[in-house]
Amino acid sequence: MRRHTTSDVPLHYLDLGTGHGEPVFLLHGLGSCAEDWRPQIVALGSAHRLLVPDMRGHGRSPAPPGDWQIGDFANDLFNLMDQLDIARAHIVGFSLGGMVGLEMANRAPGRVVSLCLINSQPFQGSKPAALLFAYWLRRTVIATFGLKAMGKIIGRKLFPDASQQALVERFATQMAGMDKRAYLAALDAIFHWDIDPHFQALVMPVLIMAADQDYTPVESKRGFAAQFQHCEFAVIANSRHATPLDQAQRVNTLLQSFLTINSK
Repeated sequence: MRRHTTSDVPLHYLDLGTGHGEPVFLLHGLGSCAEDWRPQIVALGSAHRLLVPDMRGHGRSPAPPGDWQIGDFANDLFNLMDQLDIARAHIVGFSLGGMVGLEMANRAPGRVVSLCLINSQPFQGSKPAALLFAYWLRRTVIATFGLKAMGKIIGRKLFPDASQQALVERFATQMAGMDKRAYLAALDAIFHWDIDPHFQALVMPVLIMAADQDYTPVESKRGFAAQFQHCEFAVIANSRHATPLDQAQRVNTLLQSFLTINSK
């Protein structure tokens, strides 16, 4: 893993793969890290250069002080691109990473070759009751029992099958290792994210994956996908929220096809 300074946040990232052309950024979700993309790294690395960062406050990247916004995560990634002399890149984002990817595309569409969002979308207007409940539940549990307890609760929802117990433990351990202030800063950034997508400018190819058992309904994501000019939409069966892990083979197949078609 290479260490690289981006602005005031010295991000840690993986720089892997042997492919040519524009690189592919893999952006993880809340409470996750670069290593959680391992199934995709194995599948995509032979054909693409992969840049897989630990975003601020996650993994081995530090947590800068103060409140955060999704735009701060996006700026971290733009700074990394600049430091590596990368003008344009494919962006693949899961959950929080998808929010960051959409923010990047909305701010600088010319720098995003293609955009893939996995279980990620903005909410226009008032937030759904389920989102409000989940936000305050997480804050309450973390304040009362700590991050590891929250990790176990989330992990059991993400990976309910007996065969997935190792993923539950791994997720809980990973959460326990996070700085609580960093987790809450990222959670608040998600909750307060406000974006007005400029769909007329988002002309890059887009792939949206929606798990059939995600927190938000498939039809909500389908309606969001319909607003892009060039968007593929795929429903991932028998998946909850952590689709890159619980349906890795299906995700890898879709990404391989999408990136191959849209790479130079």
